[in-house]
Amino acid sequence: MAPLPQELFDTIIDEIHDKETLKACALAATSFLPPSQRNLFRKIRLGGHRSRDASASLAEFPHLVSYIRDLTIYMWDMVSNFAAVAAVLRSVQNIESLAVFGRAVNWNRLGYEASSALLDCLSRPSLRFLYLSSMRGVSAALISAATAIPVVSFFHIRLDVREEISEQLHASAPAPRLRHLILGDAGPAVRLICDFLLHPRKPAYTQQIERLEIRIDQHSASYDKRIMTACAATLKYLAVSPADVIRLPLLPSLLEIEIKVFVGDSRRLPAFFAPNLSQIASSLPFVETITLVFVVEPLHPEVEWPDGTPLPIFGLSFMNRTQLLHLRQVHCKLLHRNVFSEANALFDRFVPAIESMMPGLHGTGILECTLDDSQHEL
Repeated sequence: MAPLPQELFDTIIDEIHDKETLKACALAATSFLPPSQRNLFRKIRLGGHRSRDASASLAEFPHLVSYIRDLTIYMWDMVSNFAAVAAVLRSVQNIESLAVFGRAVNWNRLGYEASSALLDCLSRPSLRFLYLSSMRGVSAALISAATAIPVVSFFHIRLDVREEISEQLHASAPAPRLRHLILGDAGPAVRLICDFLLHPRKPAYTQQIERLEIRIDQHSASYDKRIMTACAATLKYLAVSPADVIRLPLLPSLLEIEIKVFVGDSRRLPAFFAPNLSQIASSLPFVETITLVFVVEPLHPEVEWPDGTPLPIFGLSFMNRTQLLHLRQVHCKLLHRNVFSEANALFDRFVPAIESMMPGLHGTGILECTLDDSQHEL
């Protein structure tokens, strides 16, 4: 009987996602070892909970690094071993996703070896996603390198304010490939990043962005409007978490907007909710999908919903379809995080409250309400 081709073993093992099963396969036969290791080490954490075995294995068997496609580094847990971090970053030639959690680690503490290795890693053509969280004193060179990555998320990233950002840095920046930008911050931190991305002599940083996710407060609103305007020609998806009335520019290419609403201490929807939603009619003429995420925070007693005052853009006049002519769906999602209340009971009140606010959508098939309580136990 002819031996089975290796490709068949590879295909079967590629469908296994349980780590214990993969470990058993790696020990079962020589032909099972490479595909098992490839899947075991495709997604790796350095530092953090339950990652010690991975770190030890990579040090003992360096060839395993070549299998890494998705790498997460918890920098605060690797302070005494930045040399090992640098070695891994320089070796992952086919990395696709990189997440770095700093927990307020200062960029200067990384040392030249680790920081330069991180910058080199950002230049990998295979890298498609970058997530940076909670690092201080970050060099502008990192922001420049990040523009060459299609999906980039910055959260609590503080640039080095002492650093003089030279024209040469902008001139030598890689060809921008940024398509999806996530700014999970507001205030001074996001202003510095926006200043860099909105450099007047480098408009290409933002001119290819199709998806933008931003938080907006009174300290960053002007910057957020500028960055929305800068990518208006290409922007198809926008997600905003406003803390006040926002000013949406004209976004003629936008097809989908998501607005996240946090229920505050008043146990009512914030006063700026209706004005923000009303802007959609004039600012997003071709929008097809509106998603409203209502986040119920851990408040006690339970949240009270509005008294049913209709929203202007979804009042009875909506049936005339003189505005939002391309609208196909309004998705209202209740994101339940209140451990003091029962999610289904709250949702039973949520649906009629939403329907009373949007009477113009009755019978159109456009309105959809859903419950997400996946974080209820967290």
